[in-house]
Amino acid sequence: MRPGRVDQPRDGEAFLPPGFFDAFPSLERDRERLGPVLHRTDTPLFLVDTRILAERYREVERALARRSARSAIAYSFKTNYAVAESRLLGELGAWAEVVSGREYRLARGLGHPGEEIVFNGPHKRDDELLLALTEGALIHVNDREELERVLELRMAHHGRARVGLRVKADLPGVEPSRFGLSLEDGEAAAAVARMLSVPGLAPAGLHLHLRGDTDDPGHFRKAARRVARLLAHGGPEGGRLRVRSLDLGGGFPAHGPRPRSRRTWDPRPIGEYVDAITGELSPALAHEDGPTLILEPGRYLVADAIVFVSTVLRARRSGNGQLVTVDGTVTMLPLTHYCPQIARLFTSDLLPRRDSSLPSTVLGSSCRENDVLYSGPLPPAVRGDFLVFYAAGAYNSSLSPEFIFDAPPVLFA
Repeated sequence: MRPGRVDQPRDGEAFLPPGFFDAFPSLERDRERLGPVLHRTDTPLFLVDTRILAERYREVERALARRSARSAIAYSFKTNYAVAESRLLGELGAWAEVVSGREYRLARGLGHPGEEIVFNGPHKRDDELLLALTEGALIHVNDREELERVLELRMAHHGRARVGLRVKADLPGVEPSRFGLSLEDGEAAAAVARMLSVPGLAPAGLHLHLRGDTDDPGHFRKAARRVARLLAHGGPEGGRLRVRSLDLGGGFPAHGPRPRSRRTWDPRPIGEYVDAITGELSPALAHEDGPTLILEPGRYLVADAIVFVSTVLRARRSGNGQLVTVDGTVTMLPLTHYCPQIARLFTSDLLPRRDSSLPSTVLGSSCRENDVLYSGPLPPAVRGDFLVFYAAGAYNSSLSPEFIFDAPPVLFA
């Protein structure tokens, strides 16, 4: 699917590309399927369209199948825990990508074997590392200190240990990452050499993850090129480095509006990012004994498929506009700080309000003065209407605390 350029809201929905809302759940078109689920419990809530969720997974799967004989998709658990706990992506074949011992235990409890868990993150306790080593998980070491701890733990371990390295590339136009071993200053090459100095040990894989605000496939291409250079010359005596996996992370944009941190925003179809990565890694991937290419999409898989649904509690005119209070709060939709929200108003029968829009401010129902969920045009609201927020599936639910009210439930349809 071609996302299309998406900028910040200005004058209604005129700025949105044609077909923009086709990427998201349609309460009007699918109200016979979504309506019963929506009316099952009180709002506020997150509503998951499982058809969109599955289609996003298959889009990544198809893009990988075209360019890599051996590939895996590891779902980033932190992006939405309810989706992980539903097992829907696991049933489609997704591995688990986790960034803490808590998430690792969650993945094991959900039935993911160690061999299908990618263990990332900057803080892993010794007991968590030892468990992952014993169970054959793919551990990506974040820094030199952690590498030394892993090597010490491995000395007393004889099993299916898979130890890889997280690396980072300094790219023009991309804010540097604080995670991983630098490819530019020799830090990554030194870590590879340290592992090769241990009898019977070599890096199981390399992992590089760009920041989540990266929409230019060219940045992924340049990052993959740096990884390819290490593969070509980072092995014994400056020869080829053989690894079992290459993990180019996530950070792939979905179809939502421009992040506030960006002046321009032009998300591309997922295949363009996969092509950019595989084009640079093709010499390594082409070998019969070549590595498995792993991607870790989180936002791309879940952001589109989930909407946040609240109910209008009251609406009153204010000057030439309106103040609308809903039963949600800004703490339930914390990524309002990340990008502007796109909202639509529906009747209780899930029919869109089509009256001429008014300048509107949507207030949450907490006691905070700054509890503002949305500012922009909306039709006149009526008590009992549904106000639906789009592109809400990534991180909002995971970051939502039980502040004043219960955290909103996540319902699947």
